[in-house]
Amino acid sequence: MKNASDENLIKAAGAGDTAAFGELVRRYQDRVLTFMAWHFSLPSEEALDMTQEAFLAAWKGAGGYRGEALFKTWLFSVARNTGLSYFRHYLAKKAESAGLLFGDEEFENIPDAAPGTLERLEAGERNAAVRAAVEKLPDKLKTALLLREWERLSYEEISAVLRVPVGTVRSRLHNAHARLLALLGDTI
Repeated sequence: MKNASDENLIKAAGAGDTAAFGELVRRYQDRVLTFMAWHFSLPSEEALDMTQEAFLAAWKGAGGYRGEALFKTWLFSVARNTGLSYFRHYLAKKAESAGLLFGDEEFENIPDAAPGTLERLEAGERNAAVRAAVEKLPDKLKTALLLREWERLSYEEISAVLRVPVGTVRSRLHNAHARLLALLGDTI
């Protein structure tokens, strides 16, 4: 099953094969979690909840996968829509009861690859500066940037996820990069 294509696995999952769907979850759970955490700027617990909801929605919708797009494009569309729905319906209530809306807890446990203490501190400062700059981007630019840079989706795949023309994707990515450069200056 590990050698099966994503498209074959989702078709098998659509027919009720839980092992096939489990393999897809194994392949994509970290990527979807990262996308949720970055895109919606939420603590890790909330991002994990949204990721679980996204995979539940994907499982429920597996029978409807028509193969018109690559599986990963379809999955990130499901994840984005699930996140938007989750954000609209539940986050406001949780934020009101908890007294807070956003946090950086999802970034506290990311290990640095640099071996020395000074290098880790500098890398952490650069990462924090980049995260802060990305957070300042408008949602449309941030989403396109995350799908391209972190998820490595093609322009066409991003177009399918966001339901916008490829030219719009190119424009958003150009604008996102330009704004990031202006925000970061000499920081990185």
